[in-house]
Amino acid sequence: MLSPNCRHYIANVHADDWCLIILSPFEGMLIRHQSSAKGIIDVGIRKAYLMAALEQYCQIVISVLMIFVISRILGSSTIGAAVIGLGIGTIAFTIRELATSEFLIQRANVSTDDIRTATTLILGLSMIIAAVLCTIAPQIAGFYREPQLTRFIHVISVAGVLDAFSGPASALIRRDMQFGIATRINTASGIVYALGVVVAALLDAGIMSFAWGTLAGAVVRMMLSFHARPLLWMFRPCLRGTRAIIAFGGYKGASSVLDRAYEALPQLVLGHIMPMSNVGLFNRANLVCGLPDKFLLSAIFAVAFPAFSAEVRNNREIKPSYLRLMAYISVLYWPTTLMLGVLAHPVVLLALGSEWVSVVPILQLMAVAAFFSVPCILTFPILVALGANRHACEANFVGRGLSTVIICAASFQGLTALALSQFISLPFQAYISILYVRKHVPFTWAELGAVFGRSAIASALSLTVPLAVLALNGFDSRLSIIQVIVCCTSCAVGWSLGLLVIAHPILEEFTLLTGRSIPHLSIVRLRTSVK
Repeated sequence: MLSPNCRHYIANVHADDWCLIILSPFEGMLIRHQSSAKGIIDVGIRKAYLMAALEQYCQIVISVLMIFVISRILGSSTIGAAVIGLGIGTIAFTIRELATSEFLIQRANVSTDDIRTATTLILGLSMIIAAVLCTIAPQIAGFYREPQLTRFIHVISVAGVLDAFSGPASALIRRDMQFGIATRINTASGIVYALGVVVAALLDAGIMSFAWGTLAGAVVRMMLSFHARPLLWMFRPCLRGTRAIIAFGGYKGASSVLDRAYEALPQLVLGHIMPMSNVGLFNRANLVCGLPDKFLLSAIFAVAFPAFSAEVRNNREIKPSYLRLMAYISVLYWPTTLMLGVLAHPVVLLALGSEWVSVVPILQLMAVAAFFSVPCILTFPILVALGANRHACEANFVGRGLSTVIICAASFQGLTALALSQFISLPFQAYISILYVRKHVPFTWAELGAVFGRSAIASALSLTVPLAVLALNGFDSRLSIIQVIVCCTSCAVGWSLGLLVIAHPILEEFTLLTGRSIPHLSIVRLRTSVK
C-alpha cells in the first residue's frame, strides 16, 4: 500500500490539480499542485522523492570513485574478462524477472499469498539459474579462452541467489514509497560492493575482484532488506496466484532480458572475436558515456514506475506529467551528453587515467549518439503503469531487438563501427518508443515537437562557445585547464540564457527552490500542454 503521507495527499487533491515534475537535476521527482491557490506540495511526498534521488546520486558517486580507482589498478584485459563474466551473470539472472517482484508494486491490492508466491517463484528461478550457470561455467570459460571465468561464474551464481532474497522486500518498500529506507539499503550495499572490488584488486585477485565485490554487496543487501521488512512468513512456499504473476512478469521478464542482452551482447561478441583488452576499452567508454544518464535520469527512472502506477490507480491523467517530464529530461540531458563529447579527453584523463586515452574517439561518438535516447527513458514505466505490458514488451522487442542485431553485427567490424552503429539503433528505438506511448497517451507530434524544440534551443545556446573553443583548438579534444573552465562556464551561462529566452517550464522548479519568481525574457513563447 502507499505510505500514509502519500495516501493522505492523493485523497485530498482533484484529478486536474496535480502532476509529476522534477524539482531540479539534484532533487528528483515530487508531486505538486498546479493551482497556485491550493498550495505548493506535500512535504512527505517531496521527502520520498528526494530520498529516491539521493539514493541514485550516492550510487553514482560510489560508481565514479570505483571507476577512478579500479581503472588505475587493473588493466583493460582484466576488466574485459570481468565484464564478460558479469554480462553472462546479468543476462542469466534477469530471466527470473518472469516472476518479477514489480508485480507487487503494480497490483492495486496485495495479499500475503501474492507476496509469498512472488518470493517462492523468484527464489526458485534463481536457484535453477544458478545451478545451470555452475554446470556450464567450464564451457563458457573455454569459449572465451579464460580459465578464471569458471570460478567467477560460480561466485556470481551464489551472489545471484542471495540477491533474490531481497527482491520482494525491496518491491514492498518501493510500493510504499519508503525511498529513505531504499536509499540506505542500496547505498550501503553499493559501498560494500565497491570496497570489496577495490580491496580484492589491491590483493591481486584479478578478475575475481568483481565477483567477490558482487557477493559482498548481495550479502549486505539481503541482510538490510530483511532488517527493514522482517517478514519471515514471506519465505513460506506458496504458489497461489502464480498465473497472475507470470502473466505480468512474462512481458516484464522478456523486456528485461532483452534490455540486458542489448547492453551485454556486443561485449560478449567482442570478447570472443577480439582481445579482452578491446572489451575493457569499450566497457570503460560505455561507463563514462553513461555518467550523464545516471546522474540526471536514474532518479527519474527509479520513481517513474511507482509514481505513474499511483496516478493510474487513482484515475489521474498522465499526458501532462509525461510531456513535462520529457521537457525536463531533454533540457537537462542534451547539453550534458553533448558537452561530454566536447570534453571527452579531459574527462577520460580524470576518470580513467592516461593509459585509457585510446577510448576518447569511441566515447565522443557514443556521447553524440546518446542525444537520440531521450524518448526511450519513460517508455517502459509509463506503459507498464498503464497496464499495457504487452505493448511495453513489443516496443522493447521491436526497438532493442533489431538494435541488438545491428550492434552485434557491427561488433565484428571493431570498436569504431560498434560506436557508429548507435547512430542507427538509438534513433530507431526513439521512434518506436514514441509510437507505442502514443497508443496510450494521446499527445500529438506537434506537442512533443514543441517540448523538444524548447530544449533544443537551450541546448544549442549552451554549446555555442564550447564548440567554438573546440574549433579554435583544431577540433582536438586535448584541451587545457583554462579551455575546460571556459567551456564549462560558458555552457552554464548559455544554458541559463536559453531557459530565459524560451521561458522553459523548468524555470518553475527554480521558482520553487528560491521562493522567487524568475523573470522571462519572453523572446520565444511556445505554448504547449505541459505548461
